Order: sequence, then structure tokens, then C-alpha cells
Amino acid sequence: MTFSSLKIHLALVLALAGAPAGAATTTPAAGISAAQQAIAAAERAQPRGDAGATLAQAKTQLEASRAMLAKRKQRDAIWQAELAAATADLARSQAQRDTARAEVESKSARNADLRRRLLVNRGNG
Repeated sequence: MTFSSLKIHLALVLALAGAPAGAATTTPAAGISAAQQAIAAAERAQPRGDAGATLAQAKTQLEASRAMLAKRKQRDAIWQAELAAATADLARSQAQRDTARAEVESKSARNADLRRRLLVNRGNG
């Protein structure tokens, strides 16, 4: 092993060793709060279609997290809240992708119209 690959492996071992300790400090309330913020960000992106369905799934996961917290299943509540936050992030990304696609399609249609007009005007000139 070279010195740099040894450092990489050591960093991975340390990161993996520290992961459970970091997860243990997360509280269900913090996880639920993060999920709520992620859902709010996704809603601001105005998801439609698949993104809307993904956002609905995130909301369902958030409610499941709250139900688990009420049953005092803290680890499960944290996991479910993190899942809800990740799903909400996915919904936001899907909505942003859909918005970008719509903009590209609109600009492409406008460019095609401008090309057509140029060709018509060139033929008249």
C-alpha cells in the first residue's frame, strides 16, 4: 500500500467508526424538524407529476416518524425522519429538473420559430 492509499483507508475507517456515534446524538425532534424543512423546500419548488407523488411519500414518511416517536420508538423515528428528509430532497430535485426541462423545451420552441421566420424572411428578400 502506498502512503496516500493508506491515508485514504485510515480516513474511511475513522469515518465509519464515527458514524454510529454521530447517529446516536441525533434526536427524533431534530430529525423531524429537518424533514419538515426539506418538505417545505420541496413544496416551494412546486412539484407536479412524479415529483408531487414523491413529495406525498415524504409527507407520509414524516407522519410515520411522528407516530413512531409517539410510541417511543426513537431509533425508528429518527430513521423514518431521515428517510422523509431524503425523499423530500428527491422531490425538490425532481421538481427543479422538471422546471428546467420545461424552460429548455420553451426556448427550443422559440428558437425553432425564430429560425422558421428567418427562412421565410430570407425567401421574401
